[in-house]
Formats: sequence, C-alpha cells, structure tokens
Amino acid sequence: EIGRKTWDEEAILQQVRDRAAQQKEARERQFQRAPTPPDAQEIEMRRQRLNLDQDLNKVTLVPAGASAVGKRGRGAGFYCEACDLTYKDSLQWVDHLNSKQHLRATGQTETQERATLEAVRVRLEWLRQKRDEANQGQMYDIKKRIGERQRIEEEERRIRREKRMQKKRERKAQARESIL
Repeated sequence: EIGRKTWDEEAILQQVRDRAAQQKEARERQFQRAPTPPDAQEIEMRRQRLNLDQDLNKVTLVPAGASAVGKRGRGAGFYCEACDLTYKDSLQWVDHLNSKQHLRATGQTETQERATLEAVRVRLEWLRQKRDEANQGQMYDIKKRIGERQRIEEEERRIRREKRMQKKRERKAQARESIL
C-alpha cells in the first residue's frame, strides 16, 4: 500500500466522543459534593450580632508554623470550628459565615423559608410589644432632665474651680521656695 493514507473518519469521531465523555465524567467527579443531609434545616437569620471585637487587644499563643499554613487549622485571626479555617480579617470571616461551605458544615441548606402573611403579622406584633415595653419605663419629664443636666454642669464647674485653685497653690509654693 504505497500512496495516499486514508482515514477511518467514523473511528476517529468515536474516539473523540469517548474522550469528551471521559473528560466530562472526570469534571463531574472533581466538583461532586456530598448531598445535603435530609435533616438539614433552612438558613436562619442570626439571633445576635457578630461580636468582631471579642478578641480585640488580646494575646493568643499560636503554634509555631501556623502563620505560614494558610487558612487551614487554628491560627492567628478569626477561627471557624465547623470548617477548621482561619481568616485574617473580619470581611473574609463574615463572607465565610454566609458561604455555602459553612452552611453545609453547620447542617443548613442555602434555601430560605418563605415568610407567610401570618408569620409577618406575628413578628410585627412581637416588635410592637418590645417597643412598648422599652418605652413604658421611660416617660420623659423635661423638668427633671433639665434639673439633672444643671446638676451635672454645676459639678463640672466645681471640679474645674478646684483644679484652678490647686494650680494657684502650687505656683505660690514654688515662688516661696525660689525666694528662700
């Protein structure tokens, strides 16, 4: 068979299809995650504020190589026990708390519960009661507040007067010592 080579086009197309299918399977396996557990709860609103100042100005001992490890494990910064990750600043930390990875690790789904009309009414009534309770004990008496403010200002004036008198006494004492 000397001469021009002929190609089996059907065989080549089949090889291309097989290779594409294998690559697709590999990609799917790579990005496959564990299914959401059936008992996972829907995402909920935080009940309390994030306390980002909690460890401010505190000294914490960190393992020797922890700073070079990256995000994995306990290190200096904000640590997530559920995911075993450490973040260097509060923005990354808050982003992580809202991430799919963290929600999955804490047993929550990314879906939100749809609020019903009755749930909204109950929440509004609760907020109204809370506001009324807070305002109940704080009926403002303007004369009482003015009197309180005058008392505070008088106290501040008295303290300033005492400081001035103390400085005068110190100056007189220094003048006597310099004469003697």
